[in-house]
Amino acid sequence: MQRFAKIAAFVVVCAAAVWPAGSVHTLSSCLVVTGAGAVQGLDRGTACAFLGIPFAAPPIGGLRWKPPQAASPWAPAVLTATAAPPSCAQLSAATGLPSGSEDCLKLNIWMPNPAPLLSAPVLVWFHSGGFANSSANFAGHNGQNLASLSGAIVVEPNYRLGPFGFLGHAALSSEGEGAGNYGLLDQRAALAWVHDHISAFGGDPDNVTIAGQSAGGHSVGLHLVSPSSAGLFRRAIMESGYASLRWRTATEAASQGDEFAARVGCADADLSQLLTCLRSKSTNQVLLAHPPVSAEQIAETGRTQWTPVVDGNEIPDQPRELFERGAFSRVPVLLGANRDEGWTFVNRTFPSALTTEQYETAVTSEFAADAPVILAAYPAADFLSPKDALVQLVGDAEYVCEARRMARLIERTRTPAFIYSFEYEVDPVVTDRVVHGLELNFVFGNNFGPPLFANYVLGPDDLTLSRSMSAYWIRFAASGDPNSDDPAVVHWPAFKHPAGHGNGSDKHLVFDTSVTQGLRLGGQRCDFWERFSFRSVTGSVPAATR
Repeated sequence: MQRFAKIAAFVVVCAAAVWPAGSVHTLSSCLVVTGAGAVQGLDRGTACAFLGIPFAAPPIGGLRWKPPQAASPWAPAVLTATAAPPSCAQLSAATGLPSGSEDCLKLNIWMPNPAPLLSAPVLVWFHSGGFANSSANFAGHNGQNLASLSGAIVVEPNYRLGPFGFLGHAALSSEGEGAGNYGLLDQRAALAWVHDHISAFGGDPDNVTIAGQSAGGHSVGLHLVSPSSAGLFRRAIMESGYASLRWRTATEAASQGDEFAARVGCADADLSQLLTCLRSKSTNQVLLAHPPVSAEQIAETGRTQWTPVVDGNEIPDQPRELFERGAFSRVPVLLGANRDEGWTFVNRTFPSALTTEQYETAVTSEFAADAPVILAAYPAADFLSPKDALVQLVGDAEYVCEARRMARLIERTRTPAFIYSFEYEVDPVVTDRVVHGLELNFVFGNNFGPPLFANYVLGPDDLTLSRSMSAYWIRFAASGDPNSDDPAVVHWPAFKHPAGHGNGSDKHLVFDTSVTQGLRLGGQRCDFWERFSFRSVTGSVPAATR
């Protein structure tokens, strides 16, 4: 069967004097002095943008497929950080052709202008893109408006993608830790850099929130369960991705690595020479070597399928098992989903209508032995069309109900969790649908545009919602509580799951034409999914694959 394809991508200091590293200033020339040297950014009026600051050494040559190494200081030179860094090497989602660079471990920072007088909360945003595409430069999550309006510092790092970020192989494992999870190690290196240097930009290194959407949200969930990431952040935000699905195992990653080595012509090398062979291949040769999926799946997704690996070290066990055992960093969490998450993926696989037979075949192929009970819970006759049934099923299985499940697992450890449902329609962008990634432009206050959406400038009603959402997000980042003392601001209750199945206080916040409180997100539909544990429904292999 065709799989439900993953969406691709879904991105000040002054110079009148020289300040000691880490000092906070009030001038506006967008020059800062860090421990690594001075950095000249762009003056954007109410914000300064620092683009392309290296947080790790270029992972090229002998550093390809190794944990990130420290970047070299640039002092006494001044680093000119006024041009967007290259995206990490990837296959373009639009053309399927190689793009980007391996020399990409750089980050962007947006800070208010003038700089904060007091240490500001820091939001570190991990970009989306299925661990295969996009970058810190993605327009939808450009941090300029958010920093200007909120006074927070916004940091967005690149991280290695696709086979460069997530190749596992026995030969790589023999070199040391990190095989299969280099992209996650890059994210952690960026957090370490933030801890060491963000005070120079007016940020509080002890008040860092990690956040992301889709693959970025999954990344946040993985850092929550990764022992080595503990202590690098105080709070977490997961939008439409929670790391609670089943991930590749080390055995599966090694098998994929063997297939990859064969495809680039290195399979016949002995173990001691195999890595030399792999590292001798060009960037394009690596990108164009497909992993072991069918030609149909490659044609459908337009790119390879590489994801983080449950390696027993960086990710000690399947994340859901770790969350169920309470083995995660118990920091406050804000998380949620959009009303029509499934539309993006179903519409890419089935751009026109599908029949009841096609719907049932798709569900059977995806869920195998569990398909009959799932079809009984989502009969096509109960929806406007079989396509609508599949949209609801996919959205519930991977997003809405997983958000509620995660909120329950977090809350039962007495850790604060705040859950939302984004339900605001933007018809000029996507008619009658609240799709995957739509909320991003509202959190960041940015207009819509390609490659994901049509061009659309936020209007007055949109901006009202955007400012409300960004205020909740930044209050949460600042204190772990999204609420305000302003009685006009709708209260967002911390999630609390009642005993049994009564209504109790199982509440969330709904972002629509108005902001309201909701009760029991997903209701009986999400009660139904509690029994199951699947891989990604939108991945390149069936969700039921063991």
